[in-house]
Amino acid sequence: MFNARIIGTEDSMAVFGLVRLCYPEIEPSAWRGHLAGLGRGKRRRSGCVAVSDQRGYAHAACLFRITPDPRSGRRLEISYLSKAELPASTAPDVLFAFVDQLARDEDCASIVVHDSQARIAQDRLATWSGIGRDLISHHFKPGAIGFEKSVTAPAAG
Repeated sequence: MFNARIIGTEDSMAVFGLVRLCYPEIEPSAWRGHLAGLGRGKRRRSGCVAVSDQRGYAHAACLFRITPDPRSGRRLEISYLSKAELPASTAPDVLFAFVDQLARDEDCASIVVHDSQARIAQDRLATWSGIGRDLISHHFKPGAIGFEKSVTAPAAG
């Protein structure tokens, strides 16, 4: 039902409505400009992950970047997490499964969800009311700079 993929600048406005619901202060030109700048120059891999339904409507999105981690080599950092609040939606599951695979593909030892840029600080939980449940169900734990988890190999099955 849902498909996750990394989107480019040409698709930036496809997720902007969702992003704007969670971050009303972000202007369209700033959003387009930020996505255009991701992944350019000497930066490590970075971009925007979008989860869409079969009609192409965005249900979840986040920004990501691969950064060096002095403790473990590399980590995948997630910020500006956005999701639609729809009952029984599996969009967060699809998003986190995609992020897990991306981290494995990029040889990251951990994933960090930045709470200061994902509106998950204690006083802002209402912005994404299911965030605690979603993070816990995907094995994230509170850490020094946000919510963290180790990257593990997929279960044999």
